[in-house]
Amino acid sequence: MRPRTREAKPEGAGDDWDLVRRVVDQNDPGAFDLLVERYQDRVYGIIARLISDAELARDLTQDTFLKAYKGLSGFTGGSSFYTWLYRISRNVVTSHLRYESARPKIAASLDADEGDRAPIRLALPSSGPDPMQGAVEAERKKYLLQALASLQPEFREIIILRDFEDRSYEEIAELIDLPAGTVRSRLHRARAELRERLKPILVDPK
Repeated sequence: MRPRTREAKPEGAGDDWDLVRRVVDQNDPGAFDLLVERYQDRVYGIIARLISDAELARDLTQDTFLKAYKGLSGFTGGSSFYTWLYRISRNVVTSHLRYESARPKIAASLDADEGDRAPIRLALPSSGPDPMQGAVEAERKKYLLQALASLQPEFREIIILRDFEDRSYEEIAELIDLPAGTVRSRLHRARAELRERLKPILVDPK
């Protein structure tokens, strides 16, 4: 029997490629464990922001890595391993939302972006007792969560990637397989839609 020829390492593939080949060519599960350790926190973090359920996010993270392990031979190095893994996590979350009729929520504030017309800022009281201010903040954050949860999935995702993951437009374009121009346009529409929902608690621009 002729030995299996080792596939050439794509340019710029990084050491993730070497770990993948160890799993695929040498059936080395320890190499996949290293990939899991390297990326599980990032994958879990973005799934948790979409789902807003810690236990469920852990389950979907496990599903993501299970699917990645089963399909590892399909990773050709045409993109980074994280990009390939992220796309699997997107499919896992989308399938869950579709078949379980779940509504994803994310729990964080939205920061300004240099590419948008005006920053989104929550209106907070300028003075008053701290307990009252805390209560008002809590109510506004609750309103924000509801508004974020009501966005279309593709709008939630792009806000997460840009505002929470701090990804560049080029990185987002690679992750979701869209032109950078489309990414900018979708982000602008997402923020416009979110502003409309948040009008009661936005600071009036001066």
